[in-house]
Amino acid sequence: FDYIVTANEVEALILESNLIKSYHPRYNIMLRDDKSYPYLKITMGEEFPRLVITREKKDRVSKYFGPYSDVTALRETVKLLTSLFPIRTCRKLRQRERPCLNRHIERCLAPCVGGVEPETYREMVEAIIRFLEGDHGHLLKEMEQEMKEAAQNLEFEKAARLRDTIQAVEKVAEKQKVVLEAPWELDIIALEPAGREVLTLVFKVRSGKVIAKDSFWLRAAMGEERGEVLTFFLKQYYSDSPDIPREILVPVEPGEKEILETWLTEHTGLKTVIKMPQRGQKRQLLTMAEENARLLVEEQRRMREGGQEALLKLARALQLEVVPTRIECYDISHLGGKETVASMVVFTDGSRDSSAYRRFKLSQDMNDDYQAMREVLRRRFRQAREGNPAFLPEPELVVVDGGLGQVNTAYLVLNEMGVDVPVFGLAEKNEELYRPGQSQPLRLPRNSEALHLLQRIRDEAHRFALQYQRGKRSRKLRQSELDQIKGIGEKRKKALLRHFGSTARVKEASLEELSGVPGMNRKAAAAVYNHFHARRP
Repeated sequence: FDYIVTANEVEALILESNLIKSYHPRYNIMLRDDKSYPYLKITMGEEFPRLVITREKKDRVSKYFGPYSDVTALRETVKLLTSLFPIRTCRKLRQRERPCLNRHIERCLAPCVGGVEPETYREMVEAIIRFLEGDHGHLLKEMEQEMKEAAQNLEFEKAARLRDTIQAVEKVAEKQKVVLEAPWELDIIALEPAGREVLTLVFKVRSGKVIAKDSFWLRAAMGEERGEVLTFFLKQYYSDSPDIPREILVPVEPGEKEILETWLTEHTGLKTVIKMPQRGQKRQLLTMAEENARLLVEEQRRMREGGQEALLKLARALQLEVVPTRIECYDISHLGGKETVASMVVFTDGSRDSSAYRRFKLSQDMNDDYQAMREVLRRRFRQAREGNPAFLPEPELVVVDGGLGQVNTAYLVLNEMGVDVPVFGLAEKNEELYRPGQSQPLRLPRNSEALHLLQRIRDEAHRFALQYQRGKRSRKLRQSELDQIKGIGEKRKKALLRHFGSTARVKEASLEELSGVPGMNRKAAAAVYNHFHARRP
């Protein structure tokens, strides 16, 4: 998975908000359902807005931040925000005789007992919004001015409260590297060697905010200097880029630095410089990027080592002649013999290789998993034998989701096609492994890394097949009787449903009413009318 290391939860919150505002994702990619991710909501439609965590975006009046991936960290951030800005968090604002506990611990201004004027409360809400957007500079100036005015008016309690808030915000801002007070426009590039490769990490800072991170793995020749690698990368990365900043921060001086600066300047029409900061906040930003690159390389190394170790144990457990660097797993999915599909998932070096996944729509609906497996394997290896790059290379191990019957079927097909690849079946009920022609299953220890790897592959194949099958079923359910009428395409179908509201009302419409729908001519209207009103035999 992809991540950016930050100093604290607030920094992560603000960074995540920046990325979301920059890209406007429909939902967080981790989950298909955007309701699975929490939002931070400020109920702007209420007289005294409140701060809540929600999983739904129901109204347009409220101000939303997110979605966010870690609800626990988000709750901690809400605690921090309410300690800085005592906004209410209660569900309903009811008039009380005495305020709740939050007022006594200074976590709320108690609008329920008239403890604050609406205008004053709104000013605090606007301050929270600016804080979440990372606008610390303007926020601090406004609070300092307000503190001075309170002191001049002898409102010492208010001035003291503002002083404490200013100090707390300054403490957060001091540690804040992700959102900067200076409106810098720059790219930060970090390099981290990893064997024969070099990880190049790019942080994009726009208007003083880190809005994106890109990472690239480059193959480097033995003994190649980092400056040479950087020069190559700069040329490749910015050759077609429409977004070149005025300043690029790098850890080492690239070769041909002046030439590169001239080229970048000509490319943008604005002077662009390449710098190697040695001190100050820009040096801190570069250090942050380098730390992220180092951690990413370390994470990749641990994943590869873990995957290689599991593959070695798998090869020993299954008595394979070679360590299977490419494993393919197949699964069949259908609903009572209808909408039958199959999946092929690929694990390379012990990790998912989603770009190599393939899915198959079966030539006919069938309630016969064996026949479906025969068709899928024949199609897959026929494509490989014909040289289709989408099905190359061939695997070193084939796994099927099922028991002895499925594995025997797969073995016969592979043997028939001259494919010399070991094949095993993993039965879900008892997590037993089956080999062709052997009724006695192979049982690996429950804590075996080899078994866990096979389970991940099998479960991924099942997920991928089920996702495809459900998608087909969903599309079929969305079809209406209008799809069966000749001359009624997608546009006319939408126009009819938009005009009448449902297929049932289309059925009840007269020929004249159908003809009056935008996009419908007399011939199309007659086709619809006759379809629903013709006498059935």
